[in-house]
Amino acid sequence: MAFNYRLEGTKDVISQLNAMGVDTQHAILRAVETAIRKVGADADEMVPEDTGQLRASQDIVDPRRLGNQVEASISYGGPSAPYALIQHENRDLWHPPRPPGNSRGRTGTGPTTPGNRTNGGPKYLEFPFIQETQTYPEGFRQRLIAAGMDILRPGN
Repeated sequence: MAFNYRLEGTKDVISQLNAMGVDTQHAILRAVETAIRKVGADADEMVPEDTGQLRASQDIVDPRRLGNQVEASISYGGPSAPYALIQHENRDLWHPPRPPGNSRGRTGTGPTTPGNRTNGGPKYLEFPFIQETQTYPEGFRQRLIAAGMDILRPGN
């Protein structure tokens, strides 16, 4: 079976998929949710840890539709970890903290590079986000297939 369509934009694609019985809105929300959960899990592995409070401050707002857009967010900080932005942005900080100021008595190793899963480090949220999105749009297409949009699988 072959389908021949001339599609001008996202609205046309969604319209045609809906006409074929594909619940595009649900699939898109599920795909964004799996992406944001993956970024959040990876970020938790990269958060600098002294007391664990920064990691515990992670907040994920699940995806929701706002008009024709889907919005979701991940954040760290708040009243329990007001230093989250400094830890994220300052590449010169020791991760874990420089002795003797850390509360667990561990010794620091010096500044670490973003993406460090052993000691944590800067860009602990930005790094996994970039890892997730660098393969887009193909990577998101794969998330849509996993969310039930098999029509996007090659050969369909």
